[in-house]
Amino acid sequence: MILATLLALAGQTAAPAKIMTITVQKLPATYHQAPVVHLDFTNEGAVSACTLEQSSGSPGIDKVVCQQLQSFTVPVEKKGKAPESRSALVDFVTAPAK
Repeated sequence: MILATLLALAGQTAAPAKIMTITVQKLPATYHQAPVVHLDFTNEGAVSACTLEQSSGSPGIDKVVCQQLQSFTVPVEKKGKAPESRSALVDFVTAPAK
């Protein structure tokens, strides 16, 4: 019983943190979940590479997510050292009706 519990816990990973929320007028019917991307950074904290890790279910949303992150930066803790690569969730929400 204890071994099974430890094995189950070892398989769990922390959910990626939300890094950005993008507001759209309408989400496609194929959208099922927020996409997860893997990001690498430059020494200045700018995104240098973006790879889709978990699809949203919508090819259009999946394409847009890395395009939107090309202008994203994170704070640099140590000058001249790139921030750690990380997985991140990008939330898509619909704009409120006017």
